[in-house]
Amino acid sequence: MIGGRDRLLEPRLRRRRGRFPRFTPALLVLAGLGGVVALWVWAFSPIFIEPQEFHARQRRFDRAVREVLQPSVSHSGGAIPDLPAWPPALGDDRVRVLACAEAQVARGVRFTSSYHPLSYPWGDVPDHLGTSVDVVVRCLRATGLDLQQLVHIDRVAHPKHYPLSLWSSRRPDKSIDHRRLPNLYAFAKQYLTAAKTEVDTAEQASDFIPGDLVFWSVGGTHGYPGLAGLVTDRRGPDGIPWVVTIFPDEKKATLFHRVNDWPVQAHFRLEADLILERFLESNPGAVLTPR
Repeated sequence: MIGGRDRLLEPRLRRRRGRFPRFTPALLVLAGLGGVVALWVWAFSPIFIEPQEFHARQRRFDRAVREVLQPSVSHSGGAIPDLPAWPPALGDDRVRVLACAEAQVARGVRFTSSYHPLSYPWGDVPDHLGTSVDVVVRCLRATGLDLQQLVHIDRVAHPKHYPLSLWSSRRPDKSIDHRRLPNLYAFAKQYLTAAKTEVDTAEQASDFIPGDLVFWSVGGTHGYPGLAGLVTDRRGPDGIPWVVTIFPDEKKATLFHRVNDWPVQAHFRLEADLILERFLESNPGAVLTPR
C-alpha cells in the first residue's frame, strides 16, 4: 500500500519479534549468580576443611610449582642435588600453629610496638596489629598455651629468670610482660627444648621443623635477640625453610624470609605438652585459666 503500512507484513514482523525468548534475561541473571557462587566456593572453601588437609594440599601445590619452575640443570651444567626429605609428619599442634601463622600474613597484621592495656587472661592487642612476639603468642594459643598467663606467673614466682633491669619498672605488668621479646626468650630457655642453630646447608636446615620457634640477633640488645618467628612448612629451591615474622622495618607480617636471612641466635622445639609439664613442675601451685 502506498502512503500507508502494508498490513500483510505486520504478522510476519510480530512473529520475528516473538522468537526472542522472554526468559533469556532471567537465565543470564541465574548464570551470573552461579558464577559468583562458584567463585565464592573456590576462594573460601579452604576455611571449611580440616587444617591437616589444607596444609597437605598446600604442600602438594608448592611441590608442583617447584617442579615446574626449578630448572633440572644448574648454571654450571650439573644436576641439582636432591634435597633432604622434609618436613616430617606434623602433629595437630604444629598444624594449628602453621594455620595461625599463615593467617597473620593473610590478614596483613601491621607492626606496632605501642603499649595496650589488656584483659587477663587470654588478652590480646587488636588482631590486625602486633609484633613478632604477638605472632608467637597468638599461634601458641592455638595449642592451648596462654603465654600471658605462663610468663606472668613465672615472672612473679621466679623473677631472676627475667632481665628486669632492662625496664624502668620492675613491677609485674600483665599487659606487657609476655609481649617483651627478652622475656619470651628467657621463658623459652627455661621451658622449651633447644635445637640446633646452624643453617648453612640444606641438611642443616632440615633440622628446622615447621612450627619451631626461632630467635634472631638482629635488632637485639644486651645479649638478647631482637626478632622472633615461626618456621613454616615451605622452603625454597635451596632447601632453606621460610618463616613467618614481623620485621619492624617492613611494617607487616611476612612469609618470604628464609630462616637464615638474619643470624639465628636460638632455636626451640614446639612441644606444647612438654612445655606445660615443665612449667607446672617449676610452678606447682600455678592455677591456669582455660580459654
